[in-house]
Amino acid sequence: MYERIVVALDGSAVAEQILPHVQALAEKFGSTLILVRAILPVEKVAALIEPSIGGVPLDPELIEETIESEEHEATTYLEHVANDLRLRGLTVNTEHPPGAAVDVILDCARQSQADLIALTTHGRSGLQRIVYGSVADGVVRRAPCPVLIVRVRWGTDATG
Repeated sequence: MYERIVVALDGSAVAEQILPHVQALAEKFGSTLILVRAILPVEKVAALIEPSIGGVPLDPELIEETIESEEHEATTYLEHVANDLRLRGLTVNTEHPPGAAVDVILDCARQSQADLIALTTHGRSGLQRIVYGSVADGVVRRAPCPVLIVRVRWGTDATG
């Protein structure tokens, strides 16, 4: 039923609360888990760096170093999570393309022909949702397949 499950992660304990759910599904259905984490695209990195250096022309090396650092962090994080799941006998792949989280998750789901997308939500509403946006909402509205959303439990495992 669920051959390929895209699992959206952002490096936080909050996002990792989806892992027990997808692990159980993968064990039951023999699914391949595809862990995905969006990284900042070049344009965003440049926009974040530029204001901090007071209008001085951008140093391409600084942008490149920042992007390499972001890629290294994403790779290291995803491989750590993937290895834990692999030790449980699961098949796990990782992806960390640049782009907005919603777009990256949806592109990954389409390209992998996912049967399910799994992620957590903070359950924000009102002004918080307007200010912070909602990755979960964006994914649900445009997903090419079913979406499993787990509302996070606040406590000792997650901070926020």
